Amino acid sequence: MMKKMLSFIAAFLVLGGALFADVLVKDLGDGNAEVTFLYKGAGNEVVVAGDFTDWQNGALPMAKTDNGFELKKTFPMATTLKYKFIVDGTWLFDAKSPDKTDDGFGGFNGVVDIAKLVAVEKAKASGDSAALEKLMASQSGLKFGTFTQLNVISNFLTRSVQDPTKKGFETDSVQFKAKSYWKLSGTLLPDAPAYIEIRAFDGTKDIYKVSPTGTVTTKAEDGINALATGLLFDPFTYLQGDRPYLGHFKAGVNTSYVNIETAYNWAKPAKRSTIIWTTVKDSDSNAGYLQFTNGSALQSFGDLKLDVGIVPNKTLGAMALRSWVAATYGDYTAEVQWDAKSTAADQTKVTNFFDSFTGDLIAGVKGTYGPISAAAQVIMPAASSTIDKAIGYQANVTYTSLMFGATAKFGSFQPAVSSLYGNNSDDDNIVNNQSFIALNPWVLPMEGFKAGIDSKLNTTYDLKFADKNLINLKPYVSLDFDKLLGYTFTVDAYGKMDLDLATGASETFKFNEAGVKYAMTEVSDIVPSFDVNYGIQMGTVKMFNTLMANLATKPGVNVNLGLGLRTTNDKATQADKDKNELLAFYLGANYKVAALKNGVFYGAFVYNMDPYDDDKDELKMSGYRPDKGIDDMAGYAKFRMGMKWDF
Repeated sequence: MMKKMLSFIAAFLVLGGALFADVLVKDLGDGNAEVTFLYKGAGNEVVVAGDFTDWQNGALPMAKTDNGFELKKTFPMATTLKYKFIVDGTWLFDAKSPDKTDDGFGGFNGVVDIAKLVAVEKAKASGDSAALEKLMASQSGLKFGTFTQLNVISNFLTRSVQDPTKKGFETDSVQFKAKSYWKLSGTLLPDAPAYIEIRAFDGTKDIYKVSPTGTVTTKAEDGINALATGLLFDPFTYLQGDRPYLGHFKAGVNTSYVNIETAYNWAKPAKRSTIIWTTVKDSDSNAGYLQFTNGSALQSFGDLKLDVGIVPNKTLGAMALRSWVAATYGDYTAEVQWDAKSTAADQTKVTNFFDSFTGDLIAGVKGTYGPISAAAQVIMPAASSTIDKAIGYQANVTYTSLMFGATAKFGSFQPAVSSLYGNNSDDDNIVNNQSFIALNPWVLPMEGFKAGIDSKLNTTYDLKFADKNLINLKPYVSLDFDKLLGYTFTVDAYGKMDLDLATGASETFKFNEAGVKYAMTEVSDIVPSFDVNYGIQMGTVKMFNTLMANLATKPGVNVNLGLGLRTTNDKATQADKDKNELLAFYLGANYKVAALKNGVFYGAFVYNMDPYDDDKDELKMSGYRPDKGIDDMAGYAKFRMGMKWDF
């Protein structure tokens, strides 16, 4: 009896405390549940992004409360959610989420298994210790997940390849495209986390194909026969011409004093962006690494938090090392990172590591004092030989109040600056031979109305404004009519333009793009949400206007449709005008089938434009326009139909 009672108390503490720390689940009694996401950290704007929002594309804003930020949303009881917070533009894993899974990029996604959490509540209410023990046991061990996608794609030409002035509609090819990646994540043993990803298959096969000259290179009869034979007799090896492949492997052991992790190939090391720059970006482990970090007993000393790591690796194709020490005291953090890569001729002996090497030393500090936060970071060479003009630095200062805020940045990078593991494509990145000054003020004169402008001056590292003097401007405005007038819709707009003030600049002012988004929630009982995006892109000789609408329905069918208008300006040649594809459009839909474990059926037809991310059902957006070039898919059309599982 005592053992049962102790087991019940342990399960209650583990599941009742950890599982419900930042996510609350309420059974609505109709096959649905209300899930409440809570965020109690610092931040001005917080949204929830997950597999149920198409991640960032449809991220849901959280409402600010006296205790932080909150979002309530209803889901079917059988749903399992993956999510993260985006706090002031920065992705953040919810460390207090009910469960977690490796996101494949060196971090974690929070996981909410709604049915399990409801079962925990019922077991707690009834005092069923056996049920709680079983639920607690299911939190450990390896969990299976997969991303599997099957597509049939028909490609068409809307103009002749040999003569672009001739318009028409011809079948170019029909393809079967499929991929499946199987994932195991969790713990092999207590305190022994692991993440294993296997490429089961990934390939494309032609069912029918025509050459640009009109010759049929793959007959439909032959293509269908080969496809049927391959899928029936050797489906795993048929599509990729090889056996299933272990592509992503990560495992480790966590102790009180040291955490050890090793990874290989596609496995991503943990990103590092403690101060300003991302000093370890999303890149594959390649030939592998062995990471040592301080364990839980060496992480906290009163108010002082330490983060220490050393990572010998071959991710750069040679013997290499990255190491860091970061200390946080209250609202202040200081960090030093040293990176090195051996350039020795013999890469088989560790004793040769320091014979010849290149690398960098990165140091920085940041802190917050009331409404002001500041950060500074510097990078300099650390190599066995002298490297000239290889120093870079940046400083950021942000002021935030209820009605006004601004961020000022200054950075300067000499021509030979090099970051071995970082320097990604984010706004705060290292760019050789450049200095910049950025100012991003915003105002919030009333609740529900925000306006601001992001501005950035780019010049040379030695501040020769006559040689380079380019100013990027992005004014924006955001209106939340629910807070302003009680109507459940929002309107957001932005524009992007350049001012080139350098000596001899051919064009002083250039308008690049603009976008407006109208989003409405609670449209009706059948239509929970609806949004319309208008975008315009300006090129040298063309501009592209797009109008894109997304409609969600209560039965679970989501519809995307849009129009595009591609026009030329007075700089266009007659050849540009003759081959221009004026009209573009697309129509797509998807339907989530809960019975198929998050299975999604989808289809789309695109004509002279393709706003979708590869051959998936999600739109790939930049602002409120497709994240593609003006002439992307001009002269082509495509019909895709498929299904996917992502859990």
